[in-house]
Amino acid sequence: MPSQAGVTRQQVQASNSRIDAESYPRTAVFVGGTSGIGEAVIQGLAAVGKGKWPARIYIVGRQESAERVNESLERVRAEHPGLDLIWTPGDVSLLADVQRICLELKEKEKSLDLLWLSAGYAPIGGREETKEGLIISQSLGHYSRILFIQHLLPLLKASPTQGRVVSVLAAGEESANVILDDLNLEKPGNFTWYKCLYHTLTMHSVTMEQLAEDNKNATFIHAAPGLVDTGNLNRGWRGRWVFQLVMTIVLTPLYLLRAITIEESRDRMLYLVTSAKYGGHGVPLGEGVPPGLTTRGEKTGGLFLVNNNCATIANEKVFAKLRKEAKGRIVAKTTEVLQPYMPSTES
Repeated sequence: MPSQAGVTRQQVQASNSRIDAESYPRTAVFVGGTSGIGEAVIQGLAAVGKGKWPARIYIVGRQESAERVNESLERVRAEHPGLDLIWTPGDVSLLADVQRICLELKEKEKSLDLLWLSAGYAPIGGREETKEGLIISQSLGHYSRILFIQHLLPLLKASPTQGRVVSVLAAGEESANVILDDLNLEKPGNFTWYKCLYHTLTMHSVTMEQLAEDNKNATFIHAAPGLVDTGNLNRGWRGRWVFQLVMTIVLTPLYLLRAITIEESRDRMLYLVTSAKYGGHGVPLGEGVPPGLTTRGEKTGGLFLVNNNCATIANEKVFAKLRKEAKGRIVAKTTEVLQPYMPSTES
């Protein structure tokens, strides 16, 4: 399957300028919208909408972020009074909290146009677990995201514009070398921060692929934003200040040399949220922009892996290997972990 050409920033901006009442998400949930790319996309949606189209956005984040986030939200509310921004506190590394938040959302809403998932960090500082026994970064990057999707799928499928899931992690970097008998890296010697990263994103992609193929009336995107300076280099250290100091001095200058601006990232992520390139009732494609292809090479009905240039990618060789044996075991493990928190059969 040939690789797609990227979408230029000019093409992205042209598409974003054509967002209209049909392609603008009227109800959205942002898990990871308290800072960085998620916060920038919320501000971008507010600027595009300009109060023309009433909308509700739920912003989910930790209680300790409430004061800072609400100050930011108040500024957006003042500039865009037609936008209803609803702060929703919760620790989304905890599956019980994800379940609680989703039950509250389902009481308030009957449909959902957009589910944005971007909470997470790299566990460079070592293994840290939640009180539920999961690696924090793996819970944030995979388990809690899939639980949000599972709970909110009925609302996404009820969207008149075909509800869209955008999970921002590291699409295209999946690995076929996952440890199938220890997917949560619990056995002695199996955990390293790098193994944790590729286990998390690989498990997330193949589970999203299965969900996308089982739920063809919703859109599923796993995106790689590329290098964006969001402060993530300073997270995940858990008090290991010596390592943090050394790595920050060495890595930060190199990182910033290659990173794109938060403004460009905002524009590209707003494109993911609204463009018909990835299916649904999005902004029609501009001249020279081909439709995106799923991991199966189809135009609809599957998972779109999207790189930092907004092109869809296949990672075909790795996915072919994963589907033979690993995919079934990964989906089974994910289901096992999430089962106590899953929506009831009546919902």
